[in-house]
Amino acid sequence: MVTNILRPTVYFPVQHISTLIVGRQRAQLLGVVATFVVSGLMHEALYYYLTRMSPTWEVTGFFVLQGVCVAAEILVKKGLADRWQLPSMVSGLLTVVFVAVTGVWLFFPQLLRSNSDEKALGELSVLVDCIKRVLRIDKVTIN
Repeated sequence: MVTNILRPTVYFPVQHISTLIVGRQRAQLLGVVATFVVSGLMHEALYYYLTRMSPTWEVTGFFVLQGVCVAAEILVKKGLADRWQLPSMVSGLLTVVFVAVTGVWLFFPQLLRSNSDEKALGELSVLVDCIKRVLRIDKVTIN
C-alpha cells in the first residue's frame, strides 16, 4: 500500500523533474532517495503521534540511510551487471542483517524510550480481558 502511494506521489514526479536537470540515471537515484526521505518524515510524524515525544530524527535518519544504500546498490548492480553478481541468498541475507542492525540502531530506540512497547502490551491485555468477559457473558446467556 505504501509503495502504491509513494511511487506516483514522490518517486515518479522527482524522477521526471530531475531527468531534465541531471539525466535519467541520476534522476532514478534521486527519486529513490527522495521517496525514502518522505517515508522517513511520515514515520517521524507517526512516531510523534504515537509517543507524544519531540522528534529525534533517528527514524528519518534510518530511512535516509536506507535510501542512500538502495541508491548505491542500484549503482553497483548496474556497474557490475555483466561481470559479477552476488548469489540471491547472500544478497538477501545481507539485506536482512543490514535492515535489522540499522533498525535496532535508529528505528526502534525512540519507541523503546517512550515505553510504547509496555503501553501496547498493557492495552492488548485490556483488550484480551474485555474479549474474555464478552465470551463469558455469551456462554452464560446460551446456557
